[in-house]
Amino acid sequence: MTSTNWSPKPHASSRNAFPLVAGLAVALTLGAGAGVVAATYPRALAAPAAPATVTVTAEAAPAPTVTVPAPPVTSGRAAVATPADRFADGTYLVGTEVEAGSYRSPGPAPGGNGHCYWARLRTGGASKIVADQLTTGAARFTARKGEYVQVAGCEFTHG
Repeated sequence: MTSTNWSPKPHASSRNAFPLVAGLAVALTLGAGAGVVAATYPRALAAPAAPATVTVTAEAAPAPTVTVPAPPVTSGRAAVATPADRFADGTYLVGTEVEAGSYRSPGPAPGGNGHCYWARLRTGGASKIVADQLTTGAARFTARKGEYVQVAGCEFTHG
């Protein structure tokens, strides 16, 4: 009887595969060994440590000394203001802020709205207006101490 070999005949390229498989096995073994060494001795394979940072704090130069002169010594009383003898737009207390007496105006101020208004006002009561006038020309009034004078659009001079 003849024997029949049922196993396939190896291909010619499979004979050259042994060195490749053996090389892979050696590489895996060496890689695993290096991993064990790295895990056991981590400092042996680690990169060198970075140099330490040192901070030095220097003292700042002292701040310059500034000398401020003392204010002048006064009596403690407020200076007495002299009432004005000329005034324009605003409200003024007669006898304190403006002088009592007669006032006159040549008319509306240049560059204004063309009107001059004045009013004498009392400090209390239902109607505060004692007298007033709205004019486009010259104006004149007499202010009494203790009342207020209100002016708009012109300048008044005492006298």
